[in-house]
Amino acid sequence: MTDAFRTPPTQSLDRDAAGALIVGFSGTTAPDELRRAVADGLGAVILFTRNVEGPEQVAALTAALRAERPDLVIAIDHEGGEFSHLAPANPWPLASPRVLGDLDDLDLTRASARDAAATLASLGIDLMLAPSVDVNSNPANPIIATRSFGTTAELVSRHGVAFVEGVHEAGIAACPKHFPGHGDVAVDSHLSLPHVDRSIEEVNAVELAPFRATITAGADVVMSAHVVFSAYDDQPATLSRRLLTGLLREELGFTGVITTDALEMQAITNTRSIEDAAVASITAGADLAMIAVGSADPQALTARVVEAVRTGILPAERVAEAAARVRTLAATLAGRTRNPGLDGAPIREVAARVVAGQTFPALGPTPYVVDLTQGLHPAWNPYFSGLPEIFTRIAPGADGVVLRGQHHLSADATPGTDAIGQAVKAAEGRPLVIAIQDAVRTPWMRDALTHLLQTHPDNVFVLCTGIPEDRAIVPADIPTATTSGRNVIVLEAIAKELTRPTS
Repeated sequence: MTDAFRTPPTQSLDRDAAGALIVGFSGTTAPDELRRAVADGLGAVILFTRNVEGPEQVAALTAALRAERPDLVIAIDHEGGEFSHLAPANPWPLASPRVLGDLDDLDLTRASARDAAATLASLGIDLMLAPSVDVNSNPANPIIATRSFGTTAELVSRHGVAFVEGVHEAGIAACPKHFPGHGDVAVDSHLSLPHVDRSIEEVNAVELAPFRATITAGADVVMSAHVVFSAYDDQPATLSRRLLTGLLREELGFTGVITTDALEMQAITNTRSIEDAAVASITAGADLAMIAVGSADPQALTARVVEAVRTGILPAERVAEAAARVRTLAATLAGRTRNPGLDGAPIREVAARVVAGQTFPALGPTPYVVDLTQGLHPAWNPYFSGLPEIFTRIAPGADGVVLRGQHHLSADATPGTDAIGQAVKAAEGRPLVIAIQDAVRTPWMRDALTHLLQTHPDNVFVLCTGIPEDRAIVPADIPTATTSGRNVIVLEAIAKELTRPTS
């Protein structure tokens, strides 16, 4: 038996196995099972919307977890835009990465990241699972879109570095993702396994450039992608030793913590169990195997990793190495200087610039708003119901409807009875605001936009709330603007402009 597979003492192995896991949980207080797992060495915990009611509650939750073990790492996805797991605890939500890239002010990106990260720090969260440094080179991408700073490696690299610097100013850890890059896919890894067939030279020039830059800037953690890069391996990056150890560690020189994306995604579980995926990812070089579902069982997952070591599948030294990296990160974070936030000044500045840089007609206080938006996603929840909510808050005489997911125009329906037909009828005699989100990749949305413009040709405005490439599908004679993401502060500023008096 080699040293790599030599069985360590049971207590040490159990603790190392637990230390290589990051898990989610249900509820707004720490379950007893989770507290026991933390005390027994669990590496990290990830929070989601389901765990958040308000700032005092989140602070109490993180304090309760750290009372079990002070060096626990507590993480949250916090990229900006429409989706914010911290919404009830955060009055100044982070701008979308795409609008920051469009404004292209590195100081503003850095300040935005610092403000957001300082909020996390004040709540006891010390790992910000951001920025997304995927280069959104494929407009058909169903999962990245405005989560990316833009469409070129150079721009994403610059803003990724500024974002990491801002997070570090707040004194917590940053996590560029999704390695080696999730930008050139047309498949959602939550549902199936994407493949990227670029050459190594192309991947090196585009996907890897932002990771090189952010690693040089001191990225603490890198998150893997559930994407197959065929030039390197036939396994997704999360399970690929060639990519995690060979490319990320040895070629790019990353010495921090590698975390997987959530292993319960179907890109992974379509062909293996979550438990087997956890073992395979650690074998490949991950230091934290992420199981983000609320039903995650850290004790059972720990036992599976221990079993893999004892049966010779997983080297004990690899588990010990992974746990040690996580503990080193926690120790480093404990000694960092925490600088305060900026009281929402960055997102207010973003909103002001978005408004000032475009033209918004005065529609008066009673527009009808048709919000054509993407369907709800299993990975997150929007922190507002849609644009009608925002418009009616600004102008109580406004009204509207949110149409998510697939809304076909029915050829055999009685006129006005389908959802879009009803919206046309409700908008009669009123100014009409049509919002579209990533319509360039969404056929039903393009059809709905065309129908709405044909049936309500006057006193209409189109607001592109997703990727700004949507602007190209709006007829040239229709007034339009872009927000490059769905941040509530930005949208409120636009609603104020559009609902101002007509004279």
